Amino acid sequence: MTLVADVAVIGGGPAGSAAARLLASWGHSVLVLARAARQPPLAESLPPSCVKLFDEIGVRAVIDRAGFIRATGNTVQWGDRNRRVEVFDAGLGYQVVRDRFDELLLDGAQAAGASVERDVSARDAEREGDLWRVQIERATGADTVRARWILDCSGRAGVIARRGWRRADSAARTIAVAGVWDRTGAWPLEDPSHTFVESYANGWAWSIPVSASRRFVTVMLDPRVTDLPGRAELEAAYHAELTLTPALRELVQGASLVGAPWACDATPYSSSRVAGEGALLVGDAASFVDPLSSFGVKKALASAWLAAVVAHTALNDPSTTDGAIELFTARELAMADHLRRGAAALARDASGAHDTPFWSARSEADSALPSDQWDVDALRGDSRVHAAFEELKRRPALQLRPADSLQFVRRPVVRGHRIALEEHLSAPVAPDGVRYCRNVDLVVLARLAPEFEQVPDLYDAYNRAAPPAPLPDFLGALSTLVAFGMLTLA
Repeated sequence: MTLVADVAVIGGGPAGSAAARLLASWGHSVLVLARAARQPPLAESLPPSCVKLFDEIGVRAVIDRAGFIRATGNTVQWGDRNRRVEVFDAGLGYQVVRDRFDELLLDGAQAAGASVERDVSARDAEREGDLWRVQIERATGADTVRARWILDCSGRAGVIARRGWRRADSAARTIAVAGVWDRTGAWPLEDPSHTFVESYANGWAWSIPVSASRRFVTVMLDPRVTDLPGRAELEAAYHAELTLTPALRELVQGASLVGAPWACDATPYSSSRVAGEGALLVGDAASFVDPLSSFGVKKALASAWLAAVVAHTALNDPSTTDGAIELFTARELAMADHLRRGAAALARDASGAHDTPFWSARSEADSALPSDQWDVDALRGDSRVHAAFEELKRRPALQLRPADSLQFVRRPVVRGHRIALEEHLSAPVAPDGVRYCRNVDLVVLARLAPEFEQVPDLYDAYNRAAPPAPLPDFLGALSTLVAFGMLTLA
């Protein structure tokens, strides 16, 4: 039997379910191929910023009704710093057990109109003409799926990613060893809703509450540094490792281990390619960042949202496909890079107190990838921007013109549920194009600047032509264009 759909989604985790729900709700035929779980579920902590994604996907009410613990923040004992309680700036996070959380999202995709095939395995996928052909296996036999687009949301399995698109991060091999603990009394924490995170010489460890009495406790190890025995001896090794974590060792005193601990691969990896002809690597299929970032599920949902927008755009207007893929590639690689650099910064903090091979291998990260919006925090401390601002103040009249190297180029951006090509500025300092600085539209500003000799007049004209900007943001954006040589002062 051959199953046919506009989009085949391989994987029924958060990325696959979210993308499928969005695409189905936008009128596309979607088939989700969800594999049965092969290991016990982990608990994960979701930051408050996931709420916006839940709203966009349309599952917030379902998640809120599920009764997950709502966390107010994290408690951290990291490096040589004292134990500290970190409260979320706005909103509450979620402490979820992944099997239940994933099932809620998968049910949500089905409720939106996606067809869900549970307990199937996608064995192979090939491009045939304008369609993808996916070979699947279920208990009753083999079938074939044909689809115009395929979203690889299969996580570490990487049904499409393993075709040479993915690269391993051999410098940070990581194994997670997890156990579930119960206690009858209160857990000895300042706030029992918190994830507790601790660094130590061999690695790092964390604990997440999933009920008033139950917490998951996981140690993250490098098997090249810490010898891990076979399954029969894993429980003894897990207990031995916990004795090396001063805070978590104290936390589990008086608690009981429920069942046996288990191990799973948590080694980071990335992809040199995340999109091809009618195919996208989504969420963990494209990259798996060190769980130190604590944004795994959020990254998967954000990736799924953009993948759905890309497929929706291309299915409705194939002429936009190249631009949509260009945007997905840039955003996906930049997201992974940002999280990788964040994890490396945490590793550098830990390595100051734990001068061990585990931490030294994780303390480096590649430089940031380009973005269509400049890093405002970095610009605030840039001496060139400050000098340009003082020069603008000193001049009684402006004579601004675009630099010879400045170009106005069309780059893809998301507008609603579609991707469109819109103008960006391109220059040696921003060869891939930049559009915004402090939420000021640089294209509008660069076109208007030569027409005015006074900053107040230019500011008024900008606010008539674009969404109004606060004066400090406007001045900062103008100073940046001058500082980076995109506008020149005659």
